[in-house]
Amino acid sequence: MLIAQRYATAIFALSEKNADGISDELDSLAAAIAATPELERALASPLVGRAGKGALLAALMKKASAATRDALVTIAEQGRADLIPEIAEAFAAMAREARGELVAEVTSARPLSPAIEKQLADALKRATGKTVTLQLKENPAVLGGVRIRLGSLLFDATLEAALGTLRSELLATA
Repeated sequence: MLIAQRYATAIFALSEKNADGISDELDSLAAAIAATPELERALASPLVGRAGKGALLAALMKKASAATRDALVTIAEQGRADLIPEIAEAFAAMAREARGELVAEVTSARPLSPAIEKQLADALKRATGKTVTLQLKENPAVLGGVRIRLGSLLFDATLEAALGTLRSELLATA
């Protein structure tokens, strides 16, 4: 991911004025790669040369901006075409940050109601001072409560975590 982060940083530095458009184009390409196993294999294959991968990407993205096409061709020429989904993800995070937005990964045992989602988003906005988009996940193992990951911060108010803490305390006193 570090290499992808460096490429995303370089693309962002060169195209900060059109970051949202480039982010959308990179996301579209990453989705196409994920949906097309043949494309994913071609970009990862050593049998397809760097120039061939660059030409493939340029053809796929012929309606994209010149900045996006040039960046993709450069990525392919550097032998990093297989990192495009990770580069797209890192670039999208930079574009969100530039707009003052954060993404909070919220894990719960069951789906949250729209009212709870709104309360949670509003509380996170008040706490951070930024617009927060919730990325909702379900995991029955959390049993109840929510686990929120906001960047490198983790707030774990799940029953799973509380039971784990209780178990540790009981074992420590035994």
